[in-house]
Amino acid sequence: MITTLLAVSALGIQAQSVNDIFDPKTTITWLGMDMTGAIFIGDREKFGSQSDIQNLIKSWNDVLEREKEKFNVQLMVHKTVPVDMKLDVTRNHNSDLDISNILSEKTGDHVHLRKNGVEQIAAAYNFDGATGVGLMFNIESFNKTNNEASLWVTFINMGTGEVIITERMTANPGGAGVRNYWLGAVRGIMEKVKKKEFTVWQKKYKQN
Repeated sequence: MITTLLAVSALGIQAQSVNDIFDPKTTITWLGMDMTGAIFIGDREKFGSQSDIQNLIKSWNDVLEREKEKFNVQLMVHKTVPVDMKLDVTRNHNSDLDISNILSEKTGDHVHLRKNGVEQIAAAYNFDGATGVGLMFNIESFNKTNNEASLWVTFINMGTGEVIITERMTANPGGAGVRNYWLGAVRGIMEKVKKKEFTVWQKKYKQN
């Protein structure tokens, strides 16, 4: 009996979290770009040393935070209230990663991250005491050979570390320099979510 009640209670919490994503008046916390499973394919010489790569990874989240009007998460997730910014969560996590194998010349590495892998990444995160719904982009690959970026758009219950919704998306990059080139793809994915995918996900996941 107690087990049943706990299961029902947990289901209720999960259902509420799903609906929170699509409630325009519920605040989302933007966590930025996670690089735990990222692979950069091609253009090896342009990424430089491991120190250069770490600085590049940090700079991507710095730009997302600094240019928040350009990379507008509030519009992307159709909110009428401001989005909270907590990008230090991913910045701190990324800074501790072993990136010695992040560069590849294998086109087949483009698709390698699965939903259960994203769930494992989220479960290992330190959300620094934050609760509610967090939004993270889990980068799968930046593929110069195919001119395509792949990432998972992931909504997380930060209180439990559980993934509520995660969906894989792709876009073409564009911009001057390595940093802006791949941020062009990130912005492209944000536009796709805003214009179509968020509504598609609402129909797919929202519970009555």
